[in-house]
Amino acid sequence: MNTTTPSFAPSTVSTPALPVRTPAVRWLGLTAVTALALTLMACATRIPAPTQELALSRAAIDAAARAGAAELAPAELTLARQKQAMADTAMTQEQHDRALMLSHEVQVDARLAEAKARSRRADRAASELREDGRVLRQEINRTAPQ
Repeated sequence: MNTTTPSFAPSTVSTPALPVRTPAVRWLGLTAVTALALTLMACATRIPAPTQELALSRAAIDAAARAGAAELAPAELTLARQKQAMADTAMTQEQHDRALMLSHEVQVDARLAEAKARSRRADRAASELREDGRVLRQEINRTAPQ
């Protein structure tokens, strides 16, 4: 009688059992993978130095000053200049996101100062024209034959 096992019979070689993962181990693994992914994304999305934006904000301040904002809208111009100084400080500290945000605010504040200055200048010109018209009508009425 043949005592060997047929070749198609299942082997009795045991395979090593896979470790059983508990929910805590799975959670820890997922947390580590998530933290790594977030760290990599944070490094990849670093904001470059906003040098162009800062140059635009300086130009906006200069345009407001040329429009007469120092005299006609001093509060708005002062605020823009203060924010520009804060943006410059943020750049030196390599806080590029803060510098970018502040440079946008500077541009808005400077444009507001420029618009207010131009508006006040236009209001003054309109008042002068109205006064000139009033004086002219008065002169016409005075010299008209009665």
